[in-house]
Amino acid sequence: MQNSPRLIAIDYGTKKSGIAYAESGFAFAWKTVPTGDIFPALHTCIGERENVRIILGMPYNIDGSQSAHGRRVLLFQEQLREHFPFPIILVDEGLTSAEARMNFASDNTQGDIDSESARLILERYLEDSR
Repeated sequence: MQNSPRLIAIDYGTKKSGIAYAESGFAFAWKTVPTGDIFPALHTCIGERENVRIILGMPYNIDGSQSAHGRRVLLFQEQLREHFPFPIILVDEGLTSAEARMNFASDNTQGDIDSESARLILERYLEDSR
């Protein structure tokens, strides 16, 4: 799998954003950063890699229409394009934060909801790609 792309997922938020990555087909939560620090964090996560795909969580309303936050995500997508020459793929992030909270609650653990949400977005992408 040497030529397979490095996958980086982002759960973009107005105050903080979660980041996840995939290795060998498995998704891992990486970290949550203040949204103002997202680009330095992404540069660290991506490093010198040339074969990268960015998976960006897109919030839709229950009826499939674009949410108000969805417009902010599209603006962020444009900023990503200015910083990185990689494909940016939008994936429905519906209910990932709630699912992350439920996962931690069922395990009776504390965890980083935002990076776990990014991991869940990445898992959706991986499942849809199989």
